Amino acid sequence: MHTYKLIFLSVLFFTILPSTLVSQENQGSQKPSETYDIISKSNPRITTHHLTSGTSGFQIGITSNAGGIINEVVLPGLGDIMRFASDMYGRAGQVAIRDRAHGGRYNPTQAGFNETLGSKCTITQSSDKKTLIIDPRPLALWHGDGKYDFTRWENIGDDPYRKDAGKTDEDGLYEEYLPGKQLDEVKSEFDYYGTYEDLSGKHGITTAIIRHYYQISFIRPPGHCINQHRAGTKLWKPMHLQQDISVDAPKGLHEGTDKDMNNMFGVWSLRHDRNKWIPKHVYYRKNNGKWKSKLADGIEDWFPSCDNTVFISADSDNPLEGKALGLYRPKTEINREVIIGINETNGSIVYTDKRDSDNSITYNLKCVPKMSKYGFMNTNNGMINRTRLDANIYEAYRNEVYILYGTPKEIMDAIALLDVILGI
Repeated sequence: MHTYKLIFLSVLFFTILPSTLVSQENQGSQKPSETYDIISKSNPRITTHHLTSGTSGFQIGITSNAGGIINEVVLPGLGDIMRFASDMYGRAGQVAIRDRAHGGRYNPTQAGFNETLGSKCTITQSSDKKTLIIDPRPLALWHGDGKYDFTRWENIGDDPYRKDAGKTDEDGLYEEYLPGKQLDEVKSEFDYYGTYEDLSGKHGITTAIIRHYYQISFIRPPGHCINQHRAGTKLWKPMHLQQDISVDAPKGLHEGTDKDMNNMFGVWSLRHDRNKWIPKHVYYRKNNGKWKSKLADGIEDWFPSCDNTVFISADSDNPLEGKALGLYRPKTEINREVIIGINETNGSIVYTDKRDSDNSITYNLKCVPKMSKYGFMNTNNGMINRTRLDANIYEAYRNEVYILYGTPKEIMDAIALLDVILGI
């Protein structure tokens, strides 16, 4: 049963204000209208759905060809700043998870397997055109980053390993008669579900602001996919196994195994083409609540005394002038207790657990010569596979991020108002 929407819409949307969002709730129990192969070849430059926020013309675009990733960000007067350097499935705006015990190579990724092999999905638009909903769908594994070849089969598309003639891998499993061939090798034990909602004009906020919620569910028992990354394989790192993955819930001792996620990190990143926009300054909020600005050039993931929740890329060091793009990961319950246990029978959240060890901003203005990359990284103990939990229970990893556009001051004011609404 696909009950993730019920969880999000009946519990998580209410983190803001329930009065204007109740109409979304009954969509929660619907199953995806279509099913797709876990990966298929498509054009990463195609945007299938758009969402506009505010009156300035700010807009994001997502694609149903690759898990609902963001592959368009329109800044008024500049157009789409994501073309061309970031219009690839391994880039764009998306989330991916890894864990250190599996050497960072068991890597369920929102987009798909490689730059042109995406995970198609169904995207539903709300009747008021304010929300885009990505139906639950299985996550594919990314191809291994050139460090671990786990795909014996390349019948759907090539992996990056050119010396194997498409016929060998390093996982030590006999896969000659694997029923689904490459599709079985890359279909992870995780599902993705997400929403993008325009909040401009609600709750007194007039600035362009889009709330993005995503949930990654460890919904399938450990199978062939994670077994390709089992203990003893090339990149297995047993020193990262957790003595107890859970903190408060579920009760009891849950020592990490190679069928769980140990010392896990989730990274949500947005990217843009530097030929389209090169912001000169970045604003961030310090631990004391004060805003600070720095020259953007040369910053690499370091903001002194930063609260690690928000930053603003901007044209000007005058907060009243210029274009600015802000990203905010507030300290809400969703982001403080990122691991939840879900009852598959009725969709209820049966526990939340604060397993975080670190939260940080990632910011690299020159990730590659023509592309900037920035976002947030969350590190936590990990996730427990469902065979070790009570019947009908599985764990999920959740986050919410806000994307804002305006002048730096407009974004700061919108965040201050949002904090009041969220009770932060």
